[in-house]
Amino acid sequence: MPSHSHKMAQKISRGLMSRYPLVYILGWEEERIEHLLSSVASTHYGEDGRLVIWSSTQGFCRDGQVIEVITDPTAALTHIAQQKPLPVLYLMKDLPAWFTANPSLVRAARDVYYRLRNKGAHVFLTHPELILPEALKKEIYLVEMDLPTEEEILDFLKPKESVSQIPRDQLHRIAGAMKGLSLNEVDHLQARLFRAETPDPAQAFDEINEEKAQLLRKESCLRFFPSRHTLDQVGGLDNLKDWVVKRKDLFSEKAYEAGVPLPSGILLMGVSGCGKSMAAKAISAAWDLPLVRLDMSLVLSGSFGSPEYAFERGTRIADEVAPIVLWVDEIENAFGYDERVGTGGNVNIFSSFLTWLQEKSPKVFVAATANRIQELPAELMRKGRFDQLFFLDLPSKEERMEIFRIHIQLNGGNLGNFDLSYLAAATKEWSGAEIEQAVKSARIDAYQEGRGFADKDIVRNTMRLVPLSQTMTEQIKAIRDWSFKRAVPASRTGR
Repeated sequence: MPSHSHKMAQKISRGLMSRYPLVYILGWEEERIEHLLSSVASTHYGEDGRLVIWSSTQGFCRDGQVIEVITDPTAALTHIAQQKPLPVLYLMKDLPAWFTANPSLVRAARDVYYRLRNKGAHVFLTHPELILPEALKKEIYLVEMDLPTEEEILDFLKPKESVSQIPRDQLHRIAGAMKGLSLNEVDHLQARLFRAETPDPAQAFDEINEEKAQLLRKESCLRFFPSRHTLDQVGGLDNLKDWVVKRKDLFSEKAYEAGVPLPSGILLMGVSGCGKSMAAKAISAAWDLPLVRLDMSLVLSGSFGSPEYAFERGTRIADEVAPIVLWVDEIENAFGYDERVGTGGNVNIFSSFLTWLQEKSPKVFVAATANRIQELPAELMRKGRFDQLFFLDLPSKEERMEIFRIHIQLNGGNLGNFDLSYLAAATKEWSGAEIEQAVKSARIDAYQEGRGFADKDIVRNTMRLVPLSQTMTEQIKAIRDWSFKRAVPASRTGR
């Protein structure tokens, strides 16, 4: 048995060695379950081991042949209970789906438990959802089918001749990017990726991310975001950029095999509009990792069950689809720690979040942002939960010049028509978001007048805007005071 399947076989063998006659396998992939149970039957019983499969459409089958046409689930369980105990594993597909509306089926399952206990046969019930009546909880051994590992996905990929030309490190990254998908989903995806020619790496990862985006939309409060920003599109923040660039190589196959510890996460705090969210997005682009946002409004909405369940499911799926950058925006609002609305925080969810930060998959990198970090509980900042706490202040003159350069070029402007030093001096104590808005407004004004935009358009718009530093002076001072000696400046230069 392949090493990556050995762990699942061990889980099942524990139930068999404990002589549980009823085992519930929670999982989607029937083919994987069938192959696994066939292997387990041979290991557990020797050459005499058999796997008999039941479904409500065909009845009992062995080796692809129908042996008993009994399609009613209660009658099928009764039939098993009446058989002479043999070295057989029964796999009953989707049988739990009938439990809720059929009390006699629950009784039949209990009969099987008492009839086969300490005998040779075992009955496996499979279903993608956990539907387990109270009356059966003490009689059933539960096993959750893990999603395929990177190694299992690598073995499963059956690319055409073009794949032999793909470098191993790239193929390893493709398998790693597919982690979180079922083998059925991997099969559909590889049909698109490996059609005829060697796939373009960027296109391959776009296809994989789109597949994962569908998975997240269907199953959880996580949302996929395409990486639209690079570190070059973030003005200033050189200390933060250096920290990110130095850790890029840690997400390679070589680093994985060497066992180098991966970065766990960073907490970006500071003045609103100074690039915290953009920096979180740029990290995913710098490391070539998918960016996934934890949407706390969906967690609390009830669309995915109770908030506690939705949050637990979201973080579990984040672990399954890793490696990813998990973006938690405005964390003080996400968990309800906002003195302006008078809440005491979502205590249960926040406690789960702290525990998960300690226990999560090392391949989930958390990029959290906060505007009013002083309102958050101190335990969030404890070492081990985040690698670093960065403070993003209002940009310095050099950074404002860089921000103007970036946004003027993004809006099609000719840098020769702009005095960046003058513009930076005219926008002292402005945030990057305010500078971006001034450039966009200038571009719109010039377009409406049928000409290219220049300095005068930006200057005119700066006169119309009142920066946040003037309207929220006290709040900004409080943030700066709190961050002094508590956080690392994201920028090298002062204001």
